[in-house]
Amino acid sequence: MGQIDLKDPSHTYNVSLRAAASSADTARNLQDSLNQISGKFYSIEGNYLGTNEAEYKRMLNHGLTYPNGLESWTRRKPLLVCNIDELSNFITVPSIDSLPKASRGGTGGMPTAQSPLTSPNEEVFKEFSKGMTIGHAVTALRDDSGAPEQISTIESKNEWWDQLKTRDAITLSSDHLTQHYIRAATTGSGKTVATLNDMLTSHNDLEGPTVLIDPKDGEMCENYLRCHRTLFGNLDDVEYIQIPEKNGMVPGMPFFDLRPLTKGGGRSRETAKQDIIDHYFQILRFVLGKKTVEQAFVANEILTNLIKALFDSEHGKDYFSIGELMEAAQEFQKHGKEVENVDDDYDKVLEAIPRTSDTQVTSILESHLEKDVRQFMNTTDAVLNRIRKLKERDFIWDMLSFTVEDEYWNDDTNWYSKEIPMLDMKSILNSNKVVLIDTGSLRGASSEVFTVLFLSHLWTAAQSIWTPDNDEYITNVIIEESANIARNEIVYRELLPKGREFNLSLGLIMQYPEQVLGDNPNDNRRAYKEILNNINTKIIGNVATDDLLAESLFHEDLDNDEIKDRIAGLRRGEWIVQLPSTGFHKQKPEILTLRPLPIPPGHNAGPFNVNSLAENIRSRSRERHCVSRDHDAIDIDSGVNAGGSDSDDDDDEENDEDSIEDNEGYSEEHKMFLKLVFDALTDGVNGYHIKDTMKELPYSETAKDLEEWGFLEKFELGNRQAYYWPTDEAGVITGKTLAPRTGGEYGRESPKHRIGVLLIKAHYDELGYETHMYYSPDGQEKKFDLVAEPTAESPDDRRKIVEVELTPEHKRHVVDDSIKLAGEYGDAIWVVEDIEAMRQLLGSLTDQIGYVEATSTTNFKKTSDILDADGIQEVFGINKLRDELNDM
Repeated sequence: MGQIDLKDPSHTYNVSLRAAASSADTARNLQDSLNQISGKFYSIEGNYLGTNEAEYKRMLNHGLTYPNGLESWTRRKPLLVCNIDELSNFITVPSIDSLPKASRGGTGGMPTAQSPLTSPNEEVFKEFSKGMTIGHAVTALRDDSGAPEQISTIESKNEWWDQLKTRDAITLSSDHLTQHYIRAATTGSGKTVATLNDMLTSHNDLEGPTVLIDPKDGEMCENYLRCHRTLFGNLDDVEYIQIPEKNGMVPGMPFFDLRPLTKGGGRSRETAKQDIIDHYFQILRFVLGKKTVEQAFVANEILTNLIKALFDSEHGKDYFSIGELMEAAQEFQKHGKEVENVDDDYDKVLEAIPRTSDTQVTSILESHLEKDVRQFMNTTDAVLNRIRKLKERDFIWDMLSFTVEDEYWNDDTNWYSKEIPMLDMKSILNSNKVVLIDTGSLRGASSEVFTVLFLSHLWTAAQSIWTPDNDEYITNVIIEESANIARNEIVYRELLPKGREFNLSLGLIMQYPEQVLGDNPNDNRRAYKEILNNINTKIIGNVATDDLLAESLFHEDLDNDEIKDRIAGLRRGEWIVQLPSTGFHKQKPEILTLRPLPIPPGHNAGPFNVNSLAENIRSRSRERHCVSRDHDAIDIDSGVNAGGSDSDDDDDEENDEDSIEDNEGYSEEHKMFLKLVFDALTDGVNGYHIKDTMKELPYSETAKDLEEWGFLEKFELGNRQAYYWPTDEAGVITGKTLAPRTGGEYGRESPKHRIGVLLIKAHYDELGYETHMYYSPDGQEKKFDLVAEPTAESPDDRRKIVEVELTPEHKRHVVDDSIKLAGEYGDAIWVVEDIEAMRQLLGSLTDQIGYVEATSTTNFKKTSDILDADGIQEVFGINKLRDELNDM
C-alpha cells in the first residue's frame, strides 16, 4: 500500500515508447538504451520490430499500443504506468542547434552560443564570495540561501541586499582587485548601473576608498549619491567634486613637490626627481602628442635639466610651481641668447642657468649656450612651448601652480598639515571614503588631461603613504570612458603592473577593449597588450571581439571563434566574465556567463525618488579640497611674462629642431597655408568667409601634403565641403593657437563646435549686431560661446546669448546650459548640428519647456516660432546657417 501511495495513482499516465531509425543498427542499439530506468516492480525491455509499417504509422499518429487479450492476463504488458517523476525519465529535449533553421525561432529555445556557461568547479564560488559583487553566475546551482532577511520597509532595498547573499553571486576580493578589471560593452548595455553596483558593494564589503572619474556628463554621480544615501542612510563618507568647480576652483594637488616621496615615502632625492620628471612628460605626451614631444630630443633634455636644477638639494627647493619652471626657461632663453662664448660671457651664463650643485646639469645646460643664436632660439622656443601649451587649459595650469609652503608641512607626520584646502590623499587613502570626480563639463581632451594629472598625483601618493595592512583593504579607482586614458604610459607602464604592491586597483570602463588602439593601432598596440595581460578580470558584454581579446579569455571547450560567437550572442545586460586565478598554482576558472544585479534602490530609474543632496555635498567637498586663483597656494605671479623670444623676426618663431622643414618638398607655401587655417578659425582671413570650403584659401593645394605629414585633419560639412583643423604639431610649427583675440573656449574644442561658433557669429555680424566670441560677463567665471549686442543697424534691440551644442543628448549638461542662458538678459539662442540634434535638444529640455510636438521639429524656423521659454528662444542648424549665409 505504501508503494501504491508513492506512485500517486491519481496522477499516472499510460506510456508507450517507440522510436524509428533509418539504420537497423541504430534501432537495435536503442533496444537497451532505457534498461537502467527499470524499477523494483517493473522492468523495461526493448523489442526490435524490424520494418513494421503499421507500428510506424501508429507512432506518427501518437497512438498507444494497448495489451491484447493474452497480455492482459500476464504481468508483462506493452505499456508502462508512470507517475510524473517517472515520466520525466523518458523525455529527451534536443539542442535547438539540432533543429532545422526554419524551426528554431518557433521553439523559443536558446542556441548553444547563447546558453549559459556554467562553472567547472564549485570551489570557484567559494573563492569569489566576498567583496565587490559584479553579478550572478548563470548556472544550475540550487540557491539555498534561505528566507530573505527583512532589512527595511522598502521592498526594493531588501531585494537588493538579498541579491548579494545568493549562492551564485560572484564577488572580487581586494586581492582579486589588485589584479585590476575591465568592464566593456556597447552603449545601453548597463555599464553605468553595473558600475554603480560595483561601487556600492565595494564600499560595503571592503576596506579602503573608492574613486570614480566620470567624464560622461550624465547623472551617474548624482545617482550614486541617491543610491548611497538610500542604502547606507547618509552621505558622510562621500566627496563630490566637479572639475573645474564653481568660480574656477580646482582641487589642490601639489605636482612639482619632492616632499611626499622623499620625506613621506623615504625615497632618494634623485629617484623622486626622476619620477616627477617622468610624470610631467607623460602629461606632455598626452597634450602635445607623443611624436611631437619625442622628436625634439634637445628641447626635452633642456627641460629635464631645468627641472633638476630647480630641485637642487643645495640651491633649489623641494617644491615649485609651473610658473617658476616657466620663469627659469624664460631666463635661460633671455640671457642665453646673449652668450657668444661661454668662457668670455660667463656672467651671462650664470644668469641663464639656475644655480645648481650638480656639475652634470650645469655642463649639459652650458653646452646648449654654445650653439648659434638661431638654433638656440628654436630649441628654447620648443622648451617654452612644452610649458606654455598647458596654459591653454587654465584649470590645468592652476593645478600645476598649486604649492604648499614649508609652514604647512608637518615634519612629525611627514605630510601636509590640514590648515590648507587640498585634495589630501593621505586622509583619503586611509579611509573608506567614496570620491566622485565629475569632469563632464570639460571637452574630451581636457577631461583626459585632468585624469592623467590626477592619476599621477594618486600614484605619487600611493607610493609615499602608509596604508592599512589589512587583507580587505583596496584603493579602488574606477575610470569611465577610459580607452584614451588606458593607452597613457602612467596606466600601462606603472599603475597596472605595479599597483598591486600598493593595494591599488584600476577598473577601466569602456565600450570595447580594442578601442584602446585608437587611431594609431601600431603606436598603441603595446598598451593594448599590456592591458589584456595585466588585467585579470575581464567583464565583457555584447561587443565586437578581436583575436587578442578572444585569446585572453579561457574556456576548455571553446576555441577563439566560439568565444567570439558567445560574446556576440549576449543579450543586453548579460556578461561574459573571465575571473582571475584562485591563487598561486591553483585553478584558473573558465569564463562564466553573468547576469547583472538589479538597479540599486534610490536610482532615478527606480520606483521612488531620493534627493541626492548633490549641491550640499559639492559645497562641503569644495571647501575641503579646492582652491581658487586668488588663494595664496596658487602661484599666479611666476612666469607671467612668458612670451618666448622677443625678436620680431619671423625667423625666430617657435620651432622644434625636428620640424616640418625636415619633410621633403616642404615649402613656404605649406607654412602659409597652416597659418591661414589658424587665422580662418580665429580672427578671420581677408577675402575668405567661414561658410565656404577652405579649399578657397590661398595655397590650399598644399593641404594634402600637410594631412599626410600629420599637421592638418580634414573634416566635411554640408555637401562635402572641406574644412581643416590644425593638430598640436601645427601649433608648434607656426607658433599659433586656436584662441581668438577675445579669448578661447574652455578645454579643447571640437572642429565642428568652432565652425558653429564662427557661423553664428557671421550670421549676427551680417544682421548688424556687435558680436563677442567666448564672452565672460564681468567678474564671472561662466563663459558663453557668443554674445551679440544690438546696434542701431540690428533688426531688434534684443541681446542674443548663444550656446553651440553638439551633444544635445547629454541631458544634465543641456539643462545646466539652459539655466545659465536663462539667467542672462536677452534671447537664448542654440546652435545644433542638424534636425535630429534639434529633436534631441528639445527632448533634453522637456522638463524646462514642456513637450514640443514632433511635427514641428522638422523645420528650424517653424520650431523657433513656437519656442518662448526661458533658456531657449531660437534654434539654428550648422548646415542651415551655411546655406542662409550664402543667400545673404
